[in-house]
Amino acid sequence: ERSDKTVKRLQLMTQRYEALEKRRGMEVEGFKNDIKLLRQRLKDVERQLFKVTLGIGPDQDLAILHEVRRTVSQSRHIQGELKNLKAKIYGLESQLRFG
Repeated sequence: ERSDKTVKRLQLMTQRYEALEKRRGMEVEGFKNDIKLLRQRLKDVERQLFKVTLGIGPDQDLAILHEVRRTVSQSRHIQGELKNLKAKIYGLESQLRFG
């Protein structure tokens, strides 16, 4: 009777651990997808900036400066999001290793 309770408890703990591992794996996968999307957005912003700089005319300097400021702030925001997501991934990975 006592060993049956111990076996059932062990099975329950094993199931909970497996569910936790699965959830963490899905979270890491979600973070990686977010990073992939943010990198793509950053590339799109860089392409827009490149297109703007190709079509420079003498009267467009001020407009280009405004566009550069706008895209730089977008790039910084995206880079900040990437940094936060990477930190979360590293944290989850260390929890999986040592947790």
